Amino acid sequence: MAALLEDFAAILRSGRLTMGPYLERFEQEFAACVGTEHAVGMHSGTAPLEVALRYWGVEGGEVVVPTNTFIASSNAALLAGGHPVLCDIDPQTLSSGLPQIEAQVGEKTRAVVAVHIAGLIAPDIEAIRSFCRARGLLLLEDAAHAHGASANGQLAGNLGDAAAFSFFPTKPLTTGEGGMLSTNDRDLADFARSFRTHGVSAKGRSLERLGNNYRLPELSAALGLRQLARLAEHTAERNRLATCYRDAFTRLGCGEVLLPEFSGRVHAYYKFPVRLPAGKRREWVVAQLREHWGIEAGSVYWPPCHLTPFYQRELGYGLGDFPVAEEVLAQVVSLPIFPGLSDEAVEMVCCGLAEILAEAKGDCRGDK
Repeated sequence: MAALLEDFAAILRSGRLTMGPYLERFEQEFAACVGTEHAVGMHSGTAPLEVALRYWGVEGGEVVVPTNTFIASSNAALLAGGHPVLCDIDPQTLSSGLPQIEAQVGEKTRAVVAVHIAGLIAPDIEAIRSFCRARGLLLLEDAAHAHGASANGQLAGNLGDAAAFSFFPTKPLTTGEGGMLSTNDRDLADFARSFRTHGVSAKGRSLERLGNNYRLPELSAALGLRQLARLAEHTAERNRLATCYRDAFTRLGCGEVLLPEFSGRVHAYYKFPVRLPAGKRREWVVAQLREHWGIEAGSVYWPPCHLTPFYQRELGYGLGDFPVAEEVLAQVVSLPIFPGLSDEAVEMVCCGLAEILAEAKGDCRGDK
């Protein structure tokens, strides 16, 4: 904390509150971390999604996006002038694998957005990448949940043509608000640096294109640098907590743990989703955890994108379009997982969930 406050003081003394040395250093260190040649900081996680799709020229074309994601993933296609085409999910990974993606690819498809839901990289990401390359499609990673995740030694952010990270306060790495584009494409990186500054050239000399103000402030970059230095430590702790959860679930039998562990994969464990037994309503379970145990739980995403009022009204989606997502996501609860959560707290969460599902009181706490 003291070091961060020193950074803030240095920035304020310099008078350089944006587009300064802290952002430059954050971009360089972030690129080195994920293994790409370029990283471009922006004011949100949505911005790099939109900018990458704009650069790729999706206007008038289609972008395939999982229905289980934060709405920003598909809205970015609309903001870039494209048309989001949603697809169903795998019931275990909660993301869209190659079978779900391939089913929605057509003549107008220009890009595929692979969302690393809850911090798990899709087990068939290599097949998705090969599929996209063979068809000349942009493979854009939505890595908003996946800071520190990897597949066979390659980190999220370096698995496709470009990737977008979010630094929202709840994410594994935060700058308060903010985001990052990572890519090995120099032209895309130059385009992104120009677009984030109203379309002015990367060297700041002339207006090259229509752009916007998507800049990441220096104070945010300073916070990001401090967070980045601890990313590996925090990822390891999230994985340790996930093991504690899995062990407790095996003992207590309180639901189905999703996000299987795959060989060669490191999870980021942004969320720890579990599937409730049939007949147990997610909303009721979440309310019981809060009321009787003081535990804040949530969903992965509910409703899925295709059941939001805007997508039903404007894009014609409706109930029954993606039955796997509708069935599974209605039964999913995400349990607390973050560095600083104690083993005792994990045990309490699982104990509370087990009692609620059994509709009993005091079984775990010994106060029947």
